[in-house]
Amino acid sequence: MPQYDHTCKKCKHNFVVEMRISEVGNKEVKCPKCKKSKDVERLVTNTSYWSESVDRYRWDK
Repeated sequence: MPQYDHTCKKCKHNFVVEMRISEVGNKEVKCPKCKKSKDVERLVTNTSYWSESVDRYRWDK
């Protein structure tokens, strides 16, 4: 399941939430530290990963 980085605007706590793609924007996310829900912002991060299906024709690995 995909993981999404979040930060609480009130206490500045960074945390990760696992949710389905269909839940993004619909699921209420609360800060685990201060328990506020309306002060949470999803961060856009650049995650690089290697997938064998994408890179299957590369022979020099």
